[in-house]
Amino acid sequence: MKTFPLLARRSLIFACSLTLVSAAFAGSFSDVTWTQDYSNSPTQDTSGSGTTPSTSGATNSMDTYTFIISTSDSSTTQRQEWKYERRSGLMAMTVYFKINSDYSDDFDKIGIAQNHDDQTGSEGVFAIYQVRKNGSNWEFGVQGDTTDASNSYSTFDTVEIELDTWYKLRVRSYVGGVDDSYENGRLIDSSTGEILWEENIEGGGDDEGYYKIGAYKLTDGYGPISISYKNIQFWEGE
Repeated sequence: MKTFPLLARRSLIFACSLTLVSAAFAGSFSDVTWTQDYSNSPTQDTSGSGTTPSTSGATNSMDTYTFIISTSDSSTTQRQEWKYERRSGLMAMTVYFKINSDYSDDFDKIGIAQNHDDQTGSEGVFAIYQVRKNGSNWEFGVQGDTTDASNSYSTFDTVEIELDTWYKLRVRSYVGGVDDSYENGRLIDSSTGEILWEENIEGGGDDEGYYKIGAYKLTDGYGPISISYKNIQFWEGE
């Protein structure tokens, strides 16, 4: 698998600061004690054409669930997602996902996971993890809240991924209010445990945030697409 260079400037800052425990700096999750959150139940959030699986029995589930956007319409909202409960403070999520080629490999840019906060409009997403097509390749990346220009998609590095391949996404978040929230995201090889990609997002935020997974067509993107998830788990930290 080809990977792109990870975090030159930002990762050096992160690596040198792991010993800091202040909640005001991204990367301070090293001293957190995590307890699994069995109460974080999803609800369906759907728009447009496609399939969102039933949420019955889906809390911290090891089962596999597939979300489908079944149209190439780029002019309307296409959203097939699960929305989880609001939380404040320290929270974390791990999911395994794969992009399925048997349905379609002709999509442009799709959001696959989000940390959404209480703000409105384009400022309501603290971080959105996504897969974009670049020529004949597919790349995984992230963008942050649009209130902070340094959190735009082009700021962060990307990593090339393969279709029909399981990846582990781990997201750790501190939801501490506007301009005092931060998040660390990692993409991990599900077979070897190797960290393929890592980024930190800071700023923006609000007093509460909630995770989402599924398929969401980003602005000017198009589908169709099929994404499967399994081993969906949540934690609360202290």
